[in-house]
Amino acid sequence: MTSETLKFDKGIIEVTVVDNIIYMKVLHLYTDEMAIEMTRYLDKVFARISGNPVRVWDSSALSAESFKLSSQCVEQISNWSLRIKSQRPGSRVYFIAKESSIYGVSRMYALKAGNENMDVMVLRSIDELPQDIRAKIPH
Repeated sequence: MTSETLKFDKGIIEVTVVDNIIYMKVLHLYTDEMAIEMTRYLDKVFARISGNPVRVWDSSALSAESFKLSSQCVEQISNWSLRIKSQRPGSRVYFIAKESSIYGVSRMYALKAGNENMDVMVLRSIDELPQDIRAKIPH
C-alpha cells in the first residue's frame, strides 16, 4: 500500500493505492485544475499497476458549494477515461457522491465515459462499494 497527499491552493486529494485499487478522497474543494492534475497523476500510477485499475473517487467530504467542475472539464476527463478504458478494457470507476449536485455531475461523467458496460458506477455511500474493494481502502 502506498499513500500520497496531493495539495492544491485550497483543496487536497489523499490517494491510497492497494494492489490495483486507487482510492482518492477529495477534501475542502474540487476544481477543474485539480481534476486535470489528477488525470496526469493517475497516468503515472497506472504505469506502475499491473492488470486493470479500479478507481474509487470519494467526494463524501465535499459540500455542493466546494465542488467546482465545469462542464468542459467533465467532458475532458470523460475523454481521458475513455482513453484509459481503451488501454485497459477491464478497468472500473466508482464515484462516491452523497451530495445531489455532485451525484448528478458524476452520473453525467458516467454516461459520457461509457456506463453501458457498468464500468463506471455512481454510489451515494462507501458502504455500497463491493466488499472486496471496501476491505482494502481506508475509511
